[in-house]
Amino acid sequence: MDDPVADLHIHSCYSHDSFLTPRTILKRAKAAGLSCIAITDHGTIRGGIEVQKSACNYAIEVIVGTEIRTDYGDIIGFCLENEIQATRWDDVIADIKNQNGIVVLPHPYRDHVAVDQIAQKADFIEIWNARSTQEQNAFAANLAKRFSKPGIFGSDAHVSSEIGSVKTQIDRATLRCKKVLCTRPSTADEIQRSQIISLVKQRKWGTLISQGTRYMSKKIRHYYNNW
Repeated sequence: MDDPVADLHIHSCYSHDSFLTPRTILKRAKAAGLSCIAITDHGTIRGGIEVQKSACNYAIEVIVGTEIRTDYGDIIGFCLENEIQATRWDDVIADIKNQNGIVVLPHPYRDHVAVDQIAQKADFIEIWNARSTQEQNAFAANLAKRFSKPGIFGSDAHVSSEIGSVKTQIDRATLRCKKVLCTRPSTADEIQRSQIISLVKQRKWGTLISQGTRYMSKKIRHYYNNW
């Protein structure tokens, strides 16, 4: 059996910042040539479970995961069967380990503190994230090298066009990356769409209006400056 082609960071509609249904995710993943995906919704494994239920129809392996916001920043758990209840970074790692899960430090140079402490206890470090800058990803790769941790690659997809923008061939047993096939950064429009989705789902109407106003003002200024 061939080693799977994976995107190891995808968010579904069970996350607060995505509308992607299990069917949409699987159809898009299949079209993108993926045979393995990790669903890493914020604060819940429900999305991974729901996507996994339909995955056999698409011949796609699904890793059930979650991305937990902790006091030190986000931590991802793979191969989980139960929800993570903890919020302190070290307790979250302990909960993942207690389920024989896999601890991943995602995008370590976005919204994290004390990354060295998390890195020491992580099983993997996300060394390429499509929503991180080139500099942030370079720092992440150096971090993984410094602590001798294997790296993973993920799209951090919140909208369908992002799924499969990152593809790696991985070892089926260990999830280690064997070959990088695609690393397309997310576009500004893709990121902006997901930010709007997040605000809508959280009913943050005031923030949505103010951000929309600033966006339109920026577009108008750009238009007149290039007239």
